[in-house]
This record gives sequence, structure tokens and C-alpha cells, in this order.
Amino acid sequence: MIPVLAAVLTTVAVAAGAYAWQQIRTVRRALTRERAARRLTEAAQHRDMQAFRRRIDAAIAEQRVLAAADRIVDDELARTIRHNPKEGDTP
Repeated sequence: MIPVLAAVLTTVAVAAGAYAWQQIRTVRRALTRERAARRLTEAAQHRDMQAFRRRIDAAIAEQRVLAAADRIVDDELARTIRHNPKEGDTP
């Protein structure tokens, strides 16, 4: 009877160990997938932020060019009006 009980207990212990090992593997795989997803998300966020910064920098540069052109046009108009007043223009 004792050898049978020992065999049953050994079988139960081996089965429990195999189940625990399977659970550990499942959790490790899930953690690996989560880490990979996090890395992909961070890489996508980094890429998107770089693209956003490039667009913002381009818009700021365009705005500066337009402001400089506007100042040049205003200066030239002011100079032209002061030097060459036309009929109906007020000094």
C-alpha cells in the first residue's frame, strides 16, 4: 500500500510541477509580448513626435519668412509713398 501511495503522490507532484511550469511559461510569454508592444508603442510615439516637430519647425520657418517679407513690403510702401506721392494720396 505504501509503494502505491508513494507512486500516487509522486505522480501528483510531477503533474503539479508540470502545471506550474506551464503557467510560468505562459506568464513569461505574456510579459515578452507586453514588452514588445511597449517598445513598438514608444518607437511609434518617438517617430510621430519627430514628424510633428518637423512640421512645426517648417511652419515656424514659413511664418518667419512671411513676416520678413511683410516688413520689407511695408518698408518699401512707406518709402514709396513718402518719395512719390500720387494725386489723392495723403502724406
